[in-house]
Amino acid sequence: MQPFIPHKLNEAQVNLIKSFMFLHDEREISEIDALINFYLEKKLDDAIEVAETERQYTASIYEEWLNSNTRNR
Repeated sequence: MQPFIPHKLNEAQVNLIKSFMFLHDEREISEIDALINFYLEKKLDDAIEVAETERQYTASIYEEWLNSNTRNR
């Protein structure tokens, strides 16, 4: 499977790539990678929370799904 490569980068993506020229070692790259991952995880958590609230999902609903999935195997 080939990785997804966008046909055109937006301005934010280009600026992010340009900023990498100021990084000088693997530690700095790892730190930036960790920050980006933290940001994306936070965005995902927020989106999940919104969906759970809108759809009124509760822990008991998730438990029911888990149990019904286990029974179907």
